[in-house]
Amino acid sequence: MPARLGALVEQLGGTLHGDPGLLIEQVASLDMAGPQQIAFMAGAKYRSALDESRGGAFIVSPADGENLDRPHIRVRNPSLYFARVAQLLNPEPAVRAGIHADASVDATAHVDDSAEVAAGAVIGAGAFIGPGVSIGAGSVIGEACSIGAGTRLHARVTLYPRSVIGERCVLHSGAVIGADGFGFAREAD
Repeated sequence: MPARLGALVEQLGGTLHGDPGLLIEQVASLDMAGPQQIAFMAGAKYRSALDESRGGAFIVSPADGENLDRPHIRVRNPSLYFARVAQLLNPEPAVRAGIHADASVDATAHVDDSAEVAAGAVIGAGAFIGPGVSIGAGSVIGEACSIGAGTRLHARVTLYPRSVIGERCVLHSGAVIGADGFGFAREAD
């Protein structure tokens, strides 16, 4: 979702130096950025990389913005601001409420009407799936698990029985929650 430089500052704060109408289409690193992309500089030691960058705009600290004549936003924490810009320009897809025909949901599980359960997902007995939850393809939700509102499980996430996931969490593909730890408890034998 492209955004104007001025709109980014309106939403996220910071001090804009340059054209507020500049269209930013994506984030990029200093060495890969093009004219419609924004990059950040994490300290003065990267100034030569910024000077050589083809980026359209930059996120810098107030001190690093001194004597910078290219479009930029001055903020206290450039890397955090960059992450927030990346989220704005790359939003998660909207949750599509419903249970895919190829999903398996135990009859005793509760799945909120606004939740999404993708193909191949398995939801065990007594599980609770809250509002706006998205469960990715091939995920396995064990018995008596609870998943809070707005949480997103990407494809192939596994929750062992009785695992509890809070609200607005993100679990990436391959995550396993509730498995045994990696420590060993020894006895004399």
